[in-house]
Amino acid sequence: MASPPASLPDVVARCQQLQGLHMPRAVAVLKLINQAIIYSLWRERNARIFQGVSLTQEAFFCVVDRRLRDRLLSLSLPSATAPSPSLLELYFWFLSPYS
Repeated sequence: MASPPASLPDVVARCQQLQGLHMPRAVAVLKLINQAIIYSLWRERNARIFQGVSLTQEAFFCVVDRRLRDRLLSLSLPSATAPSPSLLELYFWFLSPYS
């Protein structure tokens, strides 16, 4: 994503701006990305407060990325009738190629 949303209202606006054939699935992926980031931030906050442990930005991104990939792989069901991209493929559309 060239310019990721900076706030929750920006995420909502981005979901409303998406258009096209795969829009409902792309919105679902954006919502899962948002959910994974919030959950990971909450876990990072608790680790810092109660265990005195913190992650670097790169390590935090890797945790979120791994969590999303695992979740999207578990949700993707192959469909012979509709040759649409999987949720994991849609997730890759939102990532920059060098992240």
